[in-house]
Amino acid sequence: MTASNTTDSTAFDITDWLGEWESFEHYIDSDDAAIQQTWEAAEQAVLANPKMAPMAARGIRTFWSMACSTTSPENIIHIGYWRVNEPAAESGSTDDAALAIEWFAEDDTSLDTYEYTIDHVIEHGLEGFPTFVFHTTDPAAEDSPFRWLLAINPLPSRKAFAEGGLLSHLHFQYANDLHTLVATDEATGVETLRNPRWYATMCANEGTVEDRCAIIRALHHLQ
Repeated sequence: MTASNTTDSTAFDITDWLGEWESFEHYIDSDDAAIQQTWEAAEQAVLANPKMAPMAARGIRTFWSMACSTTSPENIIHIGYWRVNEPAAESGSTDDAALAIEWFAEDDTSLDTYEYTIDHVIEHGLEGFPTFVFHTTDPAAEDSPFRWLLAINPLPSRKAFAEGGLLSHLHFQYANDLHTLVATDEATGVETLRNPRWYATMCANEGTVEDRCAIIRALHHLQ
């Protein structure tokens, strides 16, 4: 469902990740008139395309609600927001920690904060993009559903918005055990997603309603 891919999908640049992120579920569930009108236009466009029409058979927002759900079998709480920071130098975690993520519920309750390292990269993961496999070694995460995180680089670069581009957004999946998310072919070592239809998504929490509408239009190739 990625609306733009104008960034280097393999290099990790923490400046593209830092800051506040909100769930794309907010776009789907919004009662703002402009956003609702944009969804209506998107649905009509999808229905007019025979190849895509089945997506909107029960309503286009219903489709994306299923695909972009932030809940999982291990976590029934919808993820409303992320706050991404640099790893704390005094945290005592591994020296190669890439970033720290605070996970928030919809009511702004902080669920967990973990520092993550990049374990490796799956060459063809979410949306076929190189996908970072993040892992926290925090002992407190032993039973947490956020222990492992798969995520693509933010698209476009977060810098693009200031230059008139789209809001940055990324897809992710999470679980307590990596094998819950990824299957590995024993013969070739190739990793594939166990649930490639799960597109949980975060969008940069900035801009206006119109900027959010632009994401929806780009997603459905509307002018």
